[in-house]
Amino acid sequence: MRVPIFLFNGLLEAGKTAFIESLLEKPAFADGKNTLVICCEEGVEEYNKALFQKNHITLINLEEEEAFTSELLEELANTYEPQRVVIEFNGMWNLESAFDVTLPENWFLYQSLVLVNGETFELYMNNMRSLMIEHFKIADLVIINRCLPTTNLALLRGAVKSINGQARLFTSSKDFVMEPIEEELPYDLSAELIDVAKEHYGTWYIDLWDHPEHYMRKKIKVRGLFFQQPTDPKDCFNFGRFAMPCCEDDIAFMGLYCKNIGKPRFQNKDSIEILGEIRWEPAEVYEGDGPIFYVKSIVKAEEQQEDMVAF
Repeated sequence: MRVPIFLFNGLLEAGKTAFIESLLEKPAFADGKNTLVICCEEGVEEYNKALFQKNHITLINLEEEEAFTSELLEELANTYEPQRVVIEFNGMWNLESAFDVTLPENWFLYQSLVLVNGETFELYMNNMRSLMIEHFKIADLVIINRCLPTTNLALLRGAVKSINGQARLFTSSKDFVMEPIEEELPYDLSAELIDVAKEHYGTWYIDLWDHPEHYMRKKIKVRGLFFQQPTDPKDCFNFGRFAMPCCEDDIAFMGLYCKNIGKPRFQNKDSIEILGEIRWEPAEVYEGDGPIFYVKSIVKAEEQQEDMVAF
């Protein structure tokens, strides 16, 4: 029998304990199966021991990062024979320690979730940005607790999506009801021409990957940088802009593969404006399917596009 692991991460006061406890009360988890909860930090809230006894849940507390080892997990697997495992990881610990350990036979990482406190999100992004980015890199779900009207969801969505395009983002109410975070687009999808302004490139790029159906075979004008490798066919090139979600060592290229009507006469890093349509097709650069921009016209951009993408 395979044993799924649900890995929860986030900084102190992100609400991990309360969220996990609400999850364990749901029918999908309160089903009589043996559940092992490994708690790696002592937060503000404590788990309800009566709930754990009622639902066949075993709680193991770890205080030291060095204790999180392959040997410990093997011992827990043999002692408690869990049918599922929930790990409340310590947000200050090195995430590599969670992924470098050898898991017991049949254990596997089913889902990685990151909890964010909406009240302190911007403060942490300003002061502990690199640590939060490491959390986002491995997240399947990013969940915002205690979301305020002033919480900058666009900043959060941009920071996550620029380095982990597959992550899904949700807000969580006080009753732990989850709602997906959808961004209002700054342009009209029904327009004859979707003209992507420089300041909206990041929003457009993320939405393109999240909702490609918004853009298929529509006329699009966008500005960015030109790149062509010696191995590219003469009528193909890469186009895009750079984003810096964390630091200079963590710059990401938000790019597209383009097919032109002829050989483009530009140099690498030239700022260009392209007009054309997007189709979803296989491409080696994506290691699978992805957006291909079929260029109908290409000209030099009036404004330089070398600065970092803003969200």
